[in-house]
Amino acid sequence: MPPLSDSGRVWIVAGLLLGSLSLAGQGPATTVEFAPRVAGELQRYGEEEGGVLRTAILDAVSRETGRVATPSGLAITVVVQDVAPTHPTRRQSSDDPATDVAKTRFIGGAELTGTVRDAGGRVLATVHHRHFPPTLELGSASLDPWADARLAIEQFAARLADACSHLPRGGN
Repeated sequence: MPPLSDSGRVWIVAGLLLGSLSLAGQGPATTVEFAPRVAGELQRYGEEEGGVLRTAILDAVSRETGRVATPSGLAITVVVQDVAPTHPTRRQSSDDPATDVAKTRFIGGAELTGTVRDAGGRVLATVHHRHFPPTLELGSASLDPWADARLAIEQFAARLADACSHLPRGGN
């Protein structure tokens, strides 16, 4: 297959953006923010890792809130309060060749806070969740650098969807 021209890339990006916009109306509008300390840590993990985590959060929240009846007009803000990888990220591996992506392990996980607001901006619910295994042995066996953080994200999204499902249908 020949490489895409610049105009071909523009159409693909435009299609992806339009697809994202059309999906946004199906559930609560969700934004993801990183606490200042986490934003600083992401520099150490690699700047692309923020996008990886943001996508994981948006996907999990969308999937879980899509499974329950929620009032219309909700807006959700998720703040990543703390996050750590289970295995070295690409950036960490390149910065320190002594690390081994399979053998080097950390106690990874995430701490997230979600605020659910109605169309008028009133806070309807706040959900907080933190998951970091207490020992390396109890951490995920997956080689994904964000394995334990993804577990925390999935647990958080389920709790957030549950909170949304218990809100009054009128958003009051």
